[in-house]
Amino acid sequence: MRRTPAVLGIDVGTQGVKVGLFTLRGDYKLVSKKYTTYFPHPGWAEQHAEDWWQALKEAVRECVIAAPSTVIGGLCVSATSSTVLCVDREGTPLAPAIMWMDMRASQEAQEVSALDDPILRYSGGAVSAEWMLPKTLWIKRNEPELYTRSHKIVEQLDWLNFRLTGRWVASQCNATCKWGYSNKDGGWKRDFYVAAGFADFNEKWPLEVIPMGKQIGSLTKQASEELNLDEGMPIFQGGIDAYAAMIGMGVVNEGQMAVIMGTSFVHLALSHKPYFQEGMWGPYPDAIFSDLWVLEGGQTSCASIINWVADEMAREYGGDSLKAHQELIEEAARLGPGSNGLISLDMWQGNRTPFRDPLITGVIAGLTLNSNRAAIYRSLMESVAYGTKSILDIFKRNGYQIQGLVASGGPTRNSLWLQIMADVLQTPIIVNKYTEAGILGGVILASVGLGWFDSVEESAKHFVETGQIVSPNKDVAGEYSFYYQCYLELYKSVKPVLHRVYNYRASSGRFSP
Repeated sequence: MRRTPAVLGIDVGTQGVKVGLFTLRGDYKLVSKKYTTYFPHPGWAEQHAEDWWQALKEAVRECVIAAPSTVIGGLCVSATSSTVLCVDREGTPLAPAIMWMDMRASQEAQEVSALDDPILRYSGGAVSAEWMLPKTLWIKRNEPELYTRSHKIVEQLDWLNFRLTGRWVASQCNATCKWGYSNKDGGWKRDFYVAAGFADFNEKWPLEVIPMGKQIGSLTKQASEELNLDEGMPIFQGGIDAYAAMIGMGVVNEGQMAVIMGTSFVHLALSHKPYFQEGMWGPYPDAIFSDLWVLEGGQTSCASIINWVADEMAREYGGDSLKAHQELIEEAARLGPGSNGLISLDMWQGNRTPFRDPLITGVIAGLTLNSNRAAIYRSLMESVAYGTKSILDIFKRNGYQIQGLVASGGPTRNSLWLQIMADVLQTPIIVNKYTEAGILGGVILASVGLGWFDSVEESAKHFVETGQIVSPNKDVAGEYSFYYQCYLELYKSVKPVLHRVYNYRASSGRFSP
């Protein structure tokens, strides 16, 4: 029997790995596996790299078994950005991975930002504590023995591609957006890294940079046996999970904004010209397409804080997260804008953009003895929407015209949250039929790499299909405008106090799990 050609798209996220097997007809199988994140100190987040590989192995093997009539021609992996790992010469992890959301390198980020190097114009004039260089410098300063023992310091994606192909390479997407690499400036700028205190970058980091969608190498014999795939299968370069999702959402031209909703939110748009703007990330040259710039905003704590309410305040469901959220959504839907007077800050792991504040923490203000879990749940959803609005306002103030929003990710299944987002932003939100856009982005890249399509745009047009459109309720625009201003003022008011608390705890050694 002739088997149907298929490709694998693999999305390695914060909470687990998702593997999708797609045929050209659009038939697919989806398998997901979870792993654990550890929080040893406030602002820190770690994972074990072998957990990623074990989850990926199990998910791929289940996909293969579930689709016996297919023949898989290639695969593409995308992963969280700036999840940093130290490895030896064999690629064995030497310590837990420092997660993308980890803010321990805030001091190093400030020092790099103070260099005032021209390369920083591509990131709004500063770097984030989340990014690759500050975390590498933190390891060098605080774990010198680990730094010396490390053959390479790599990202999650680099390590997974090494496990697949045996090659150490970097994604042009990740290197451009989070490492300080720029094709337009000659690639790696040695003077910048030397000034930052990282003169041996050419030894510690993988220097070969491969664009998204280009072939890295072939699946090794060992990996083929572990994954139950054919040895020699082509492996195509992915990138940052949100950027792959942007492709999987069909946002491949200027005008629309992709909002990738998950543990964190990422806001991405493409432009034919650069917009240099403070308070944002980018413009990034050649991160996805050689003729387009990428503009980026981001929020660190989104679905994670909504899940916190379900975990901590709906324990009667015995860990059944779906039931807990269903009940909370029903309760919160009975409330109106403003959540009975609660105003929250969504900055539980700092603020990415537009405030670039790694030391800020979360706030729930306006509590009374009449407050309940429904009000807190809704207030946190509203706070995330306000955070998104603050990012869109920066785009608009700098002249970028947003013609529509496309959303993807798990939170799109929360109908109340989607409506709150549309109401706060007063913008329609498109949700495609297939919401696991990170997987679909990998599928699109692999399909082009295999020659199924001539371009990413052509493949996206084939695979992406619009589902629903959530329209804003204009009757609540005024109320939400008021509460949004309160959100901005709350941040300004509590910032000095929360910074003092953070610094006091850090200096007194009072950080604890």
